[in-house]
Amino acid sequence: MNDTSAATAAAALTGILVGAAMVATRAVAHDVAPVTLAFLRYLIGLGVLALPVLQASRSRRGARFAPKDIGAIAGLGVLQFALLIVLLNYALQTLPAATCALIFSTMPLVTMCLAIALGREVFSLGRAIGLLLAVSGVALLLGFPAPHFGADGPDGASHWAALAALVGATVTGAACSLLYRPYLQRYAALPTSALAMFASVVFLAGLCAATGQSMFPMLTTFQWSNVGFIGLSSGIGYFCWLWALGKLDASRVVAFQALGPVTAAAIQLVLARQWPSWSLCLSIALVATGLNIALRERRARRAAPGLG
Repeated sequence: MNDTSAATAAAALTGILVGAAMVATRAVAHDVAPVTLAFLRYLIGLGVLALPVLQASRSRRGARFAPKDIGAIAGLGVLQFALLIVLLNYALQTLPAATCALIFSTMPLVTMCLAIALGREVFSLGRAIGLLLAVSGVALLLGFPAPHFGADGPDGASHWAALAALVGATVTGAACSLLYRPYLQRYAALPTSALAMFASVVFLAGLCAATGQSMFPMLTTFQWSNVGFIGLSSGIGYFCWLWALGKLDASRVVAFQALGPVTAAAIQLVLARQWPSWSLCLSIALVATGLNIALRERRARRAAPGLG
């Protein structure tokens, strides 16, 4: 398996792990405060990365970060794991979850637009069509939720503020996907993942203390098992995501996040012992077709004379 195929598999695994973590998160969402759950999620994820990072440092294969890069990577970790989650949670307090999920699923398109505007990627009609098909599959899965933000009355301002927060979370995720790449070209994905996640854990611990949230709440064994799985999937998924970003265009890697809602829906069907609906089957087909078109377009460009 070459690097491109391996990176594609890593990006797909990240999307699947995100979907599985969605199911586990829903199981404990009413029992753990959002900030506390985020802290525990990334604390466990950091623990997952700690052992291989220590082994790499003992074998003198660990990264030696330049001081200016330490601050930049740590800042990206805080943006992605703290600011993004705070904005998303704020939006969820006002807007329906389906609407939030639909708008957030446009992150691949936002990433592509930012990459083109910054000169990081070249516009490709095939890639755009593929991403649109993938987002359409997610929209179908969510039942085409109509945007729910009024402009009139006392609730109008809060609805528009929630929409702004949701757009801000989407743009933050897209921007981080692009801004990581220069550091992933200088440093290995494993220590970079650990540094970014460590910064987010420190920030979230401070946020828990500032808001009076307990960092280690009393939970049942079942609840802790879900929290543990969320953290495990975050540690593995984040490393795979960063490793893929070092090998592929950001818009291509982020496109695989469309697998998250589809995976979550499939897992819930298995747990409920139900047959998949026509909408789920069609949504899976749209997502798979969209991703395949985007990847096939890349292979075609590489095969053409004079194109890289």
